[in-house]
Amino acid sequence: MIALIVAAGAALALLAGLVRLFAGPTLYDRALSAKTIAVRAALMCAALAVAGGRSDWIDAAIALALGALVVMTAVAKAFRARTFQAPLAREEA
Repeated sequence: MIALIVAAGAALALLAGLVRLFAGPTLYDRALSAKTIAVRAALMCAALAVAGGRSDWIDAAIALALGALVVMTAVAKAFRARTFQAPLAREEA
């Protein structure tokens, strides 16, 4: 029962994240909201796995969380360097 309440709370928070995703004033706000949505979706998968007694949903939650980590690392690199391409030559100080 507690797992279902957690899943419902995560669903409400996920909806709030969707509002932030579409109404975010800057691109950084939207990227942060996308990460938050992915983490909350993983939380919902884990809570529903506990409520339903299905261990394969835990695997899906872990995969979703790791995928969000990889994607957000790439997005953070793109924000910092303004490109995904590695520099061809290093700058000397």
